[in-house]
Amino acid sequence: MRVIIGGAYNGKKAYVKNSLLHIDQKFIHFFDGEIPSTQFTEEAYVVISNFEKIILGMTDFDEDEIANQLLEAIKKLDKQTNVICICNDLGRGVVPIEKEQRKLRDTCGRLYQKLFEESKSIVRIWYGIPQIIKECYVNE
Repeated sequence: MRVIIGGAYNGKKAYVKNSLLHIDQKFIHFFDGEIPSTQFTEEAYVVISNFEKIILGMTDFDEDEIANQLLEAIKKLDKQTNVICICNDLGRGVVPIEKEQRKLRDTCGRLYQKLFEESKSIVRIWYGIPQIIKECYVNE
């Protein structure tokens, strides 16, 4: 699993597309606001973005439950194919006034911590400029 994080409209998706130019496009699948439940081949790349939409559909659960459920679904998918998570950096430390927005920000933060721990690679995109945060060079 790989994680790309950055602010809105900072070039995260463009970075992913550019990094996958050498891959046959029929093996690249983008999912916005959903984690696919279909089967993929080992050579496929599944790019998941907009975790906020997924989380907003799970408001009946608490933050940790949501983060754990999503992480397990992503790990299951990562066992069969190549997963890239595009994460929006929410808030930059600013705490929203509205309770729902705080829960969304906090849940994303909990999920992102778990994704970062599991991920082999983390790249932060800041206005189109990539910064490598974590890179694992050993095959596991």
